[in-house]
Amino acid sequence: MVAQAKKREVKETKLRRRLLQRQMKQEDFLTQATKFWNEDVLTNWETMKNSRKVRELWWQGLPPSIRGKIWKLAIGNDLNITPELYEICVQRAQERLQVASEPSAECPVEGASTDGPTNREDSVELIRLDVSRTFPHLCIFQKGGPYHNLLQNMLGAYACYRPDVGYVQGMSFLAAMLLLNMDVAEAFICFANLLNRPCHRAFFRVDDLTMKAYFATYEELFEENLPKLFRHFRKLNVSPDIYLIDWLYTSFSKSLPLDVACRVWDVFCRDGDEFFFRIALGLLRLYEEKLLNSEMDFIHTAQFLTKLPEDIMPEPLFKSTEYIKMSVEKRRYPQLLAQHIDAMKDYKEA
Repeated sequence: MVAQAKKREVKETKLRRRLLQRQMKQEDFLTQATKFWNEDVLTNWETMKNSRKVRELWWQGLPPSIRGKIWKLAIGNDLNITPELYEICVQRAQERLQVASEPSAECPVEGASTDGPTNREDSVELIRLDVSRTFPHLCIFQKGGPYHNLLQNMLGAYACYRPDVGYVQGMSFLAAMLLLNMDVAEAFICFANLLNRPCHRAFFRVDDLTMKAYFATYEELFEENLPKLFRHFRKLNVSPDIYLIDWLYTSFSKSLPLDVACRVWDVFCRDGDEFFFRIALGLLRLYEEKLLNSEMDFIHTAQFLTKLPEDIMPEPLFKSTEYIKMSVEKRRYPQLLAQHIDAMKDYKEA
């Protein structure tokens, strides 16, 4: 009995030593990576951002201390939004909150969009209900928390900046991810530009035909990469809208553990919509064996995909995603998407 206890103690000591060595190795890698990003990449962004070394390092995850800086540069500011415009939008949003009992109205701001419907429910008021539901386990976005007002103001400002879009459930998670990594004005600028990307714009504005084109593109890539699982999903009638919409509206920030979601955002900010669909297929590949299990009927499959395991680790997920090809018969993702969008336009005209 004493010998068994000693044997167990030796085994536990070796395990602790291995874990410590792994931690030290990770910390050393993080230190070296941070130095490289700060000294070599950020100072020479335009020439270094597309280099092979940078792209390989980017895939391994950005150091948390410089994550916000890289996201900001990768997303860009094609809309030319300024911090001053953000402050004006915040003021308008606060005014709308004060008169929330009045009928819904636009928040006219110089430089903001005024296209689209104006009779939506007052989305600025709806934000109040949703902010406290954002990352509840962090306890910082809830009422009284240090980020509650920042998140509420930022979402209200966007609803005033884009009254044609307003506030849509899921936006709070996107905004919160940015707030966790940069100051509020920078976060707002990135948020507005991110939602102006074609895929997010189509889904948040519920552009039905364009959404169908994205789904069709995804399904074509799904069948190419995971034909057995694709046929299984077809048999069960598990369509992409059952799980993809929730993943897209929050860009995986709600569906994945926060550290894994940050890794996904690292590459998503760089590669855009294409990576969103690639990581989605990477997730399906990672759990393909489980999803093909005979016990996984429609209900169990839908439940699994809408509530992913909490123990997902970034390394297996990204390893799985590396095997996903974003082409079908030499037609790459942009070509596939363009073909499906054209097909939807022809359908609409017919």
